[in-house]
Amino acid sequence: MRNEAPPTVRQIYALAAVLCAKAEESFPETRVEASALIERLRIEEGHPSPRLHDVAARRGNRLRPHVRGADKLANAIAARLAEELR
Repeated sequence: MRNEAPPTVRQIYALAAVLCAKAEESFPETRVEASALIERLRIEEGHPSPRLHDVAARRGNRLRPHVRGADKLANAIAARLAEELR
């Protein structure tokens, strides 16, 4: 039986740390630094989505708001890691 559970937070952080090291970027220490790094990297990659400050904040799931964001981050990190490993 395969485990279909999403990556854990620890796995996401580990992937992010490895990707930062491969890109010769320092791992952000604060949310502000993380947001700035994400935005800069998205712009450099030509990502089609608008900048974070250009969109209105969405109301998330009040019971577990961190899960949706963690899933999106995990997917983005996994996609980037897969690209790097090709």
